[in-house]
Amino acid sequence: MEMIVNTVRMVDYDQVKEYSFGDEKSLKEHLAIGILNPDDFKSLNLTPKLNLKLSNDFGNVIIKPIQDKNVPQGIINMPVSFWANQITGFENNELFYKNLKVKVEVTTDTVKSVKDLITSIKER
Repeated sequence: MEMIVNTVRMVDYDQVKEYSFGDEKSLKEHLAIGILNPDDFKSLNLTPKLNLKLSNDFGNVIIKPIQDKNVPQGIINMPVSFWANQITGFENNELFYKNLKVKVEVTTDTVKSVKDLITSIKER
């Protein structure tokens, strides 16, 4: 399934706050997420034990899906974070972080911790 991702700054899901005052667990719980419409959640046959793999030309990332009726269908909102940065990028000297077309797959793969994510970035 193809959807659109927008990275957004959110009060409850803030990278600086979590990095400053949280721990590794809170970073993952509050930032490695995608917020989508309940109808999309249902059409993907998601359950609390399943995750989403988002892929595009810039990269891929596994996140935990969260439902919110205020998100339009076909859209995934992600907090600005290390995880969101895996699918953002530069093209023709332009930064792409909004309206990113992504391939969405349901997966049982686990969401990487911030340490594992940074390690994989360094290995590229």
